[in-house]
Amino acid sequence: MYRAADIDAVVFDMGGVFVVPDPEAINRWLSVDDVSGRIDHSVAVDAHYVGVRAITELLADHTVSEADMSVWGHYDRAAFTHAGFDGDALDRAMATRDRLRRTAPVEDVWTYRLIHNIEAFAQIAQLRPVAIVTNNNGSAVQQCRDHEICQIGPGPLPTVAAIVDSGVLAISKPDPRIFSPALDALGTDPHRTLYVGDTVHADVLGAHAAGMPVVQLDPLNLHHDHDHWRLPDLGALLEVLTVD
Repeated sequence: MYRAADIDAVVFDMGGVFVVPDPEAINRWLSVDDVSGRIDHSVAVDAHYVGVRAITELLADHTVSEADMSVWGHYDRAAFTHAGFDGDALDRAMATRDRLRRTAPVEDVWTYRLIHNIEAFAQIAQLRPVAIVTNNNGSAVQQCRDHEICQIGPGPLPTVAAIVDSGVLAISKPDPRIFSPALDALGTDPHRTLYVGDTVHADVLGAHAAGMPVVQLDPLNLHHDHDHWRLPDLGALLEVLTVD
Protein backbone atom coordinates (compact mmCIF):
# COMPACT_ATOMS: atom_id res chain seq x y z
CA MET A 1 0.00 0.00 0.00
CA TYR A 2 1.13 3.55 -0.73
CA ARG A 3 0.47 6.73 1.21
CA ALA A 4 -1.21 9.79 -0.23
CA ALA A 5 2.09 11.66 0.18
CA ASP A 6 3.77 9.17 -2.17
CA ILE A 7 1.39 9.78 -5.08
CA ASP A 8 1.68 12.90 -7.25
CA ALA A 9 -0.68 11.77 -10.06
CA VAL A 10 -2.92 8.87 -10.98
CA VAL A 11 -3.32 7.10 -14.34
CA PHE A 12 -6.33 4.86 -14.98
CA ASP A 13 -7.23 1.94 -17.21
CA MET A 14 -10.75 1.96 -18.70
CA GLY A 15 -12.08 -1.60 -19.00
CA GLY A 16 -12.77 -3.11 -15.59
CA VAL A 17 -12.28 0.29 -13.97
CA PHE A 18 -15.01 2.42 -15.57
CA VAL A 19 -16.85 -0.03 -17.83
CA VAL A 20 -17.40 -3.76 -18.25
CA PRO A 21 -19.18 -5.71 -21.01
CA ASP A 22 -22.85 -4.77 -21.20
CA PRO A 23 -25.04 -7.83 -20.55
CA GLU A 24 -27.78 -6.45 -22.78
CA ALA A 25 -25.42 -6.17 -25.73
CA ILE A 26 -24.25 -9.75 -25.24
CA ASN A 27 -27.78 -11.02 -24.64
CA ARG A 28 -28.91 -9.56 -27.96
CA TRP A 29 -26.28 -11.60 -29.76
CA LEU A 30 -27.11 -14.71 -27.74
CA SER A 31 -30.70 -14.28 -28.86
CA VAL A 32 -29.69 -13.94 -32.51
CA ASP A 33 -27.71 -17.19 -32.21
CA ASP A 34 -30.63 -18.84 -30.39
CA VAL A 35 -28.49 -19.60 -27.34
CA SER A 36 -30.38 -20.79 -24.28
CA GLY A 37 -29.63 -18.53 -21.31
CA ARG A 38 -29.08 -14.87 -20.59
CA ILE A 39 -26.69 -12.83 -18.45
CA ASP A 40 -28.55 -11.17 -15.62
CA HIS A 41 -27.54 -7.63 -14.70
CA SER A 42 -27.05 -8.71 -11.09
CA VAL A 43 -24.08 -10.92 -12.01
CA ALA A 44 -22.67 -9.06 -15.02
CA VAL A 45 -20.06 -7.02 -13.14
CA ASP A 46 -18.85 -9.90 -10.97
CA ALA A 47 -18.64 -12.12 -14.07
CA HIS A 48 -16.07 -9.74 -15.54
CA TYR A 49 -13.75 -10.00 -12.54
CA VAL A 50 -14.17 -13.78 -12.44
CA GLY A 51 -13.10 -13.81 -16.09
CA VAL A 52 -10.09 -11.63 -15.29
CA ARG A 53 -9.00 -14.12 -12.64
CA ALA A 54 -9.17 -16.92 -15.21
CA ILE A 55 -6.81 -14.96 -17.47
CA THR A 56 -4.44 -14.39 -14.55
CA GLU A 57 -4.15 -18.14 -14.04
CA LEU A 58 -3.63 -18.80 -17.74
CA LEU A 59 -0.91 -16.19 -18.13
CA ALA A 60 0.88 -16.97 -14.90
CA ASP A 61 3.88 -18.43 -16.74
CA HIS A 62 4.05 -15.45 -19.13
CA THR A 63 4.34 -17.73 -22.18
CA VAL A 64 0.98 -16.73 -23.66
CA SER A 65 0.16 -13.20 -24.79
CA GLU A 66 -3.11 -11.36 -24.24
CA ALA A 67 -2.91 -10.59 -27.96
CA ASP A 68 -3.68 -14.28 -28.57
CA MET A 69 -7.45 -14.22 -29.00
CA SER A 70 -7.74 -17.73 -27.52
CA VAL A 71 -6.82 -16.23 -24.16
CA TRP A 72 -10.21 -14.58 -24.04
CA GLY A 73 -11.89 -17.96 -24.33
CA HIS A 74 -10.74 -18.61 -20.76
CA TYR A 75 -12.24 -15.30 -19.69
CA ASP A 76 -15.49 -16.18 -21.46
CA ARG A 77 -15.76 -19.66 -19.93
CA ALA A 78 -15.27 -18.35 -16.41
CA ALA A 79 -17.58 -15.36 -16.91
CA PHE A 80 -20.41 -17.34 -18.50
CA THR A 81 -20.08 -20.11 -15.92
CA HIS A 82 -20.42 -17.51 -13.18
CA ALA A 83 -23.52 -16.21 -14.97
CA GLY A 84 -25.09 -19.68 -14.79
CA PHE A 85 -24.30 -21.22 -18.19
CA ASP A 86 -23.26 -24.85 -18.49
CA GLY A 87 -23.11 -27.70 -20.96
CA ASP A 88 -24.09 -26.96 -24.54
CA ALA A 89 -25.41 -23.52 -23.61
CA LEU A 90 -21.97 -22.61 -22.25
CA ASP A 91 -20.16 -23.77 -25.38
CA ARG A 92 -22.59 -21.94 -27.65
CA ALA A 93 -22.43 -18.76 -25.55
CA MET A 94 -18.64 -18.81 -25.75
CA ALA A 95 -18.81 -19.18 -29.54
CA THR A 96 -21.19 -16.23 -29.74
CA ARG A 97 -18.98 -14.09 -27.51
CA ASP A 98 -15.93 -14.96 -29.59
CA ARG A 99 -17.77 -13.89 -32.75
CA LEU A 100 -18.86 -10.69 -31.04
CA ARG A 101 -15.33 -9.93 -29.95
CA ARG A 102 -14.01 -10.37 -33.48
CA THR A 103 -16.72 -8.43 -35.32
CA ALA A 104 -18.28 -5.82 -33.01
CA PRO A 105 -16.49 -2.61 -32.02
CA VAL A 106 -15.34 -2.37 -28.40
CA GLU A 107 -17.53 0.68 -27.92
CA ASP A 108 -20.61 -1.41 -28.75
CA VAL A 109 -19.94 -3.95 -25.98
CA TRP A 110 -17.89 -2.37 -23.19
CA THR A 111 -20.64 0.05 -22.23
CA TYR A 112 -21.88 -1.05 -18.79
CA ARG A 113 -20.84 1.90 -16.66
CA LEU A 114 -19.46 1.38 -13.16
CA ILE A 115 -21.13 4.48 -11.75
CA HIS A 116 -19.54 4.23 -8.31
CA ASN A 117 -16.05 4.27 -9.85
CA ILE A 118 -16.87 7.07 -12.28
CA GLU A 119 -18.16 9.23 -9.43
CA ALA A 120 -15.11 8.50 -7.26
CA PHE A 121 -12.81 9.26 -10.20
CA ALA A 122 -14.37 12.73 -10.51
CA GLN A 123 -13.38 13.39 -6.90
CA ILE A 124 -9.89 11.95 -7.34
CA ALA A 125 -9.41 14.26 -10.33
CA GLN A 126 -9.89 17.18 -7.96
CA LEU A 127 -7.09 15.91 -5.73
CA ARG A 128 -4.44 14.80 -8.23
CA PRO A 129 -3.60 15.27 -11.92
CA VAL A 130 -5.02 12.30 -13.82
CA ALA A 131 -4.69 10.54 -17.18
CA ILE A 132 -5.97 7.44 -19.00
CA VAL A 133 -3.91 4.60 -20.52
CA THR A 134 -5.97 1.82 -22.10
CA ASN A 135 -5.64 -1.12 -24.46
CA ASN A 136 -8.38 -0.06 -26.85
CA ASN A 137 -9.36 0.25 -30.50
CA GLY A 138 -8.60 3.89 -31.23
CA SER A 139 -11.89 5.32 -29.93
CA ALA A 140 -10.98 5.80 -26.26
CA VAL A 141 -11.24 9.59 -26.39
CA GLN A 142 -14.80 9.37 -27.68
CA GLN A 143 -15.67 6.57 -25.26
CA CYS A 144 -14.52 8.68 -22.32
CA ARG A 145 -16.89 11.44 -23.42
CA ASP A 146 -19.77 9.10 -24.25
CA HIS A 147 -19.56 7.38 -20.86
CA GLU A 148 -19.21 10.75 -19.12
CA ILE A 149 -15.90 9.80 -17.56
CA CYS A 150 -13.52 12.56 -18.60
CA GLN A 151 -12.21 14.72 -21.40
CA ILE A 152 -8.98 16.37 -22.52
CA GLY A 153 -9.16 20.09 -21.92
CA PRO A 154 -11.91 22.17 -20.33
CA GLY A 155 -15.54 21.14 -20.35
CA PRO A 156 -18.28 19.63 -18.21
CA LEU A 157 -16.37 16.44 -17.37
CA PRO A 158 -13.22 15.92 -15.29
CA THR A 159 -10.15 17.00 -17.22
CA VAL A 160 -7.32 14.56 -17.87
CA ALA A 161 -3.82 15.32 -19.07
CA ALA A 162 -3.92 12.56 -21.71
CA ILE A 163 -5.98 9.64 -23.01
CA VAL A 164 -3.50 7.12 -24.37
CA ASP A 165 -5.11 4.49 -26.60
CA SER A 166 -3.15 1.44 -27.75
CA GLY A 167 -5.13 1.46 -30.99
CA VAL A 168 -3.68 4.88 -31.80
CA LEU A 169 -0.20 4.34 -30.40
CA ALA A 170 0.20 0.79 -31.78
CA ILE A 171 1.71 -0.22 -28.44
CA SER A 172 -0.26 -2.24 -25.90
CA LYS A 173 0.11 -3.03 -22.22
CA PRO A 174 2.11 -4.68 -20.74
CA ASP A 175 4.69 -2.93 -22.95
CA PRO A 176 5.91 -0.18 -20.61
CA ARG A 177 6.31 2.28 -23.50
CA ILE A 178 2.54 2.84 -23.60
CA PHE A 179 2.73 4.75 -20.32
CA SER A 180 5.29 7.29 -21.56
CA PRO A 181 2.85 9.72 -23.29
CA ALA A 182 0.73 9.95 -20.14
CA LEU A 183 3.77 10.48 -17.92
CA ASP A 184 5.07 13.16 -20.29
CA ALA A 185 1.70 14.93 -20.30
CA LEU A 186 1.48 14.79 -16.51
CA GLY A 187 5.11 15.81 -16.06
CA THR A 188 5.47 13.46 -13.10
CA ASP A 189 8.04 10.90 -12.00
CA PRO A 190 6.95 7.34 -12.83
CA HIS A 191 7.80 6.24 -9.30
CA ARG A 192 5.29 8.75 -7.93
CA THR A 193 2.56 8.17 -10.53
CA LEU A 194 0.06 5.49 -9.56
CA TYR A 195 -1.53 3.25 -12.17
CA VAL A 196 -4.99 1.77 -11.57
CA GLY A 197 -6.13 -1.30 -13.50
CA ASP A 198 -7.96 -4.58 -13.08
CA THR A 199 -5.58 -7.19 -14.53
CA VAL A 200 -2.28 -8.65 -13.45
CA HIS A 201 -0.95 -9.56 -16.90
CA ALA A 202 -1.45 -6.15 -18.56
CA ASP A 203 -1.83 -3.62 -15.77
CA VAL A 204 0.25 -4.77 -12.80
CA LEU A 205 3.11 -6.17 -14.85
CA GLY A 206 3.02 -3.33 -17.36
CA ALA A 207 3.02 -0.55 -14.78
CA HIS A 208 5.77 -2.21 -12.75
CA ALA A 209 7.87 -2.49 -15.92
CA ALA A 210 7.39 1.26 -16.42
CA GLY A 211 8.59 1.93 -12.87
CA MET A 212 5.14 2.95 -11.65
CA PRO A 213 3.35 1.92 -8.46
CA VAL A 214 0.12 0.12 -9.26
CA VAL A 215 -3.11 -0.91 -7.60
CA GLN A 216 -5.40 -3.62 -8.96
CA LEU A 217 -9.15 -3.22 -8.57
CA ASP A 218 -10.20 -6.60 -7.20
CA PRO A 219 -13.69 -6.21 -5.73
CA LEU A 220 -14.23 -9.95 -5.22
CA ASN A 221 -10.81 -10.48 -3.60
CA LEU A 222 -9.97 -13.06 -6.24
CA HIS A 223 -6.26 -12.21 -6.29
CA HIS A 224 -5.68 -12.72 -2.57
CA ASP A 225 -2.77 -15.00 -3.41
CA HIS A 226 -0.84 -12.10 -4.99
CA ASP A 227 1.27 -9.65 -3.01
CA HIS A 228 0.67 -6.44 -5.00
CA TRP A 229 -1.62 -3.69 -3.74
CA ARG A 230 -5.32 -4.33 -4.35
CA LEU A 231 -8.46 -2.35 -3.58
CA PRO A 232 -12.16 -3.10 -4.16
CA ASP A 233 -13.01 0.11 -6.02
CA LEU A 234 -12.07 3.74 -6.64
CA GLY A 235 -13.95 4.82 -3.54
CA ALA A 236 -11.34 2.98 -1.49
CA LEU A 237 -8.57 4.71 -3.45
CA LEU A 238 -10.24 8.08 -2.83
CA GLU A 239 -10.09 7.36 0.89
CA VAL A 240 -6.34 6.65 0.64
CA LEU A 241 -5.71 9.89 -1.23
CA THR A 242 -7.61 12.00 1.29
CA VAL A 243 -5.59 10.76 4.28
CA ASP A 244 -2.80 13.12 5.26
